[in-house]
Amino acid sequence: MKIGEQQKIRLWVDAEKVLTKGFSPEAMRTSGLLAAQNRAWSSALLRLEEAVHHGVQDLQTLDALGEAAYQSKTYQRLLPFRNLYRDPLVAIHMARALTMLGQSQAAHEFLNLAPDSILKSAVIALTGVKHDIETSLAALIAPLSRSEMVDVNFVEYWQALAPVADAAGRKDLVLLAERRLKALAYSKPVIHYNQALRFLADGEFRAGWKLHDWRLMPDSPCMLSTAFEDFSMWEGEFLSGKRLLVVLENGFGDQIFGLRYLQALLLEGTSEDQGAKIEVVVGPELFALVQASFPSVKVHDLQKVHETGYWQNRKRPDFWTYCLSIPCRTDLFEPVQTAGYLSAPENLTQQYRGHLPRKAVPVYGITWHGDIRTPPMRTRAYTLQEFLHESEILKSPCVLVCLQKDATPDELAKLESETQKAGCELIVASSTLLDFAHTAAWISCVDKVWSCDTAVAHLAGALGVSANVMIRNKSIWCWRCDPSTQKAVWYDSCQIKYALTPAFSYMFDLPS
Repeated sequence: MKIGEQQKIRLWVDAEKVLTKGFSPEAMRTSGLLAAQNRAWSSALLRLEEAVHHGVQDLQTLDALGEAAYQSKTYQRLLPFRNLYRDPLVAIHMARALTMLGQSQAAHEFLNLAPDSILKSAVIALTGVKHDIETSLAALIAPLSRSEMVDVNFVEYWQALAPVADAAGRKDLVLLAERRLKALAYSKPVIHYNQALRFLADGEFRAGWKLHDWRLMPDSPCMLSTAFEDFSMWEGEFLSGKRLLVVLENGFGDQIFGLRYLQALLLEGTSEDQGAKIEVVVGPELFALVQASFPSVKVHDLQKVHETGYWQNRKRPDFWTYCLSIPCRTDLFEPVQTAGYLSAPENLTQQYRGHLPRKAVPVYGITWHGDIRTPPMRTRAYTLQEFLHESEILKSPCVLVCLQKDATPDELAKLESETQKAGCELIVASSTLLDFAHTAAWISCVDKVWSCDTAVAHLAGALGVSANVMIRNKSIWCWRCDPSTQKAVWYDSCQIKYALTPAFSYMFDLPS
């Protein structure tokens, strides 16, 4: 007889109660804290709930109960106790955790219970009016001027201060926050990874790439999953005569960005007798484009490499590495391969060039947002109306090629209407964008790409096609630019245009 999921949970809860029957509230507290320490969150939640219900209501117990409820994603279990969360340290922690779970209403209930404090200001700054950066920063730093608040020993406060100060251009406060975070939570990968991103954004490339490897640590915010435990991870060993398997990581923009390091390794010499044999693992979306760009490289399909027996009749690699680990393994700290390291398939380029009208007007490829289902992309996206207003792309005659793969019917209707009013022409390429090889072919046909921070912008830069990249957040490290020319440091063909109110930096482990 099969046991349903709900029945399993009931049986487990009953067993947990039997095991702890007769425990005193203090013993239940101790047992719950030990369970939380060992990340047995469900057990910790049940035991701490029982302890608090019977009067054990000290700060550590309440904080552990909140953490267990957060980690178990059962925030409702906290609500009966919310009248106990009047200590700022605990109430703010709960509000922050609930916000990360998308429970903003419950988060505000906890915020309302807490008295006004620097900690409350920290969370309100991130969960409230996000675009009023100066006001948020002022609320955050006001208590720091009081002598009694100089030594704020609370990790969440400094995590909240760092992105707000960064968005306001207060590097002094960012450095202060990072120093306090290191002192309070030195072993947390997120602290060092966030600092790596800031170093890279500030042009401190050596320090940034060295710290960037904290993303590989357990409990890292990156959650990289394409690992190869059967092979040795490359730590910078000499590669003469060896086979190195390069694995792309993160979103498509990061993967396209990282392919520059594949090109850099190839330029060092890759013949079997003199250098390394470089191979690469990519998903189906990039497979054809990488094959066309690197004809001498063996390309493996990500969906197949982990299948049983895949390597049985193939030469096994000696080492493997994530693509964005290559800079600190090879000392390639400064920007490399800043244009033209990818190539669109010629047959597709010729095919799509035939779709363009023969007019003496510029042809622009456009896209205004990436995958807005993910929190980072929502802070970088534009609405179509914002995009057309900020780019001023329709002020003179042109042909627009819509490269927005997931454009809605309403957006396309609006775009068609606006182009007709401006006397321009629209070509909707969305249905032909089967993978990045097709997107690259279209980009190779246009005179310039206009885009926000998306994979399309990265692809234009990697192809060496002229692009105007509209950025809302100056802290996005891969779009660092020369202040005098606004030219992107990592892509020679891209100009950066800062548009609209800047958004807060997307920092891992903070409310999105």
